[in-house]
Amino acid sequence: MITNKTKNTPFYLELGQLTSDSVNHLIPSFDHLPPNPYADGAFRLRRYSRFTLTQNKIHRLPSQAFVQDESINHFQGNIVRRYEEIDDKIVNDPAFLELFEHFQTMADVADNTPIEVHQLRIFADHKSAEVAPEGIHQDGFDRIGIYVMQRHNIEGGKIHVHLGKNSPALISHDFDRGEFVVLNDRKFFHSALPIKPRNDEQGYMDIFVLTANLVH
Repeated sequence: MITNKTKNTPFYLELGQLTSDSVNHLIPSFDHLPPNPYADGAFRLRRYSRFTLTQNKIHRLPSQAFVQDESINHFQGNIVRRYEEIDDKIVNDPAFLELFEHFQTMADVADNTPIEVHQLRIFADHKSAEVAPEGIHQDGFDRIGIYVMQRHNIEGGKIHVHLGKNSPALISHDFDRGEFVVLNDRKFFHSALPIKPRNDEQGYMDIFVLTANLVH
């Protein structure tokens, strides 16, 4: 584990795992993700919402479109994307709060900081699918948390963390069952290997991604 021990030490990254109860509570919600009308819709379903966490209570922020600059996302940069909100039933579940508490504590994210949440199912049916079509990249935030809730009937999908865009993986792991990494997105890059189904049935990975910019 690489982490910050004092407020004077820069944050790099931390690894962790959600409780089994939280994983079991959150997994069923991925079966109800809506169709994705954008370029990655052929292999990714998604919901997207914005929240703040204040005194261990989650507050939903008004809906807004999601857009990344082309310099950050060469795959879908400068495209204004609108996704359905994360379901209230999940937002009100204590298991969802656990995501935020780890993220806030590990990465020193202050109360009332907007936190964006992507709920993703990346699926492969009969052929391979890209988990990270952007390749080795940063998301353009100060902090990012990647929580893999489950892997079903797949090979591949190993998540990599890199020191630089052209560097070999510093961390390479088949995250599963609530395992996660919270990292400094300004210092590190990340990527993932494609997935393919083990047999003729569909395979998939279910992931929550949390991102935030710190209040300076």
